[in-house]
Amino acid sequence: MRIIKNERAQFMLLAGFIISIGLVITTVMLNNIIFEGNMAGEAGGDPVKYDVVNLMRISEDEMKSSYRNVTSTGQNATLKFSNFTRQMQNFNGNLSRIYALHGTGVNISWDISNWNNTSPLYANFTENGTANGATNWTLIENVKYSNITVNITSISSPFNISITNSTKSWQINFTTAPQNRTINSSQITVNVTWPYSISFINGANASGKFNITGSTSNNRPFTRARDHILNATIIIFTSNMRANITIPISVPW
Repeated sequence: MRIIKNERAQFMLLAGFIISIGLVITTVMLNNIIFEGNMAGEAGGDPVKYDVVNLMRISEDEMKSSYRNVTSTGQNATLKFSNFTRQMQNFNGNLSRIYALHGTGVNISWDISNWNNTSPLYANFTENGTANGATNWTLIENVKYSNITVNITSISSPFNISITNSTKSWQINFTTAPQNRTINSSQITVNVTWPYSISFINGANASGKFNITGSTSNNRPFTRARDHILNATIIIFTSNMRANITIPISVPW
């Protein structure tokens, strides 16, 4: 009887052990499934698409950074184009080496002819800076203080800057070019004790440069500025695919 009881106890321990192992294996498998699902979701279910989107974002950031670096106060203006090219070449070389480690080829090239030209072409005052961009759009909201500088280089019909808060709306009108104008908070007729927004109206009607600096209602400084639209061409390829895309990039903001 004692032997039978011992065997039963051993079988119970063995069954418990097997069940425990099964639960551990099931838990690990579920965790792996959830992890793979999350990774696929983040990549949009397409790793190539994820890589292209990521390259577009970092290339845009790098071109904006390069432009700001070479055009900032104190920089040698005669070397701005060569210094810009040098920074972008370093970026392209480093990026190519990183992707090569994963068996992927990457090349970034850039077109700065709108900027590097005897007669530079300036951006439209649309949301993305191109002629077909959103023509009425808000640059920033909840503004406490601002300094707006606008340089109109060409205009086909009226273009307006709208300053609006909860009590009033005020517009700055532009009808001719060339024209330079600076507006600070002391010149704004809305009640600036209330936070206000700054919007462009009919932005496709005009082109030029703008620079808007100031602080928000929670005392955070901001800058919104645009001079030109540059173009970046991104090529990514593996043994069985190749993607080639060109994107417009607003600089410096």
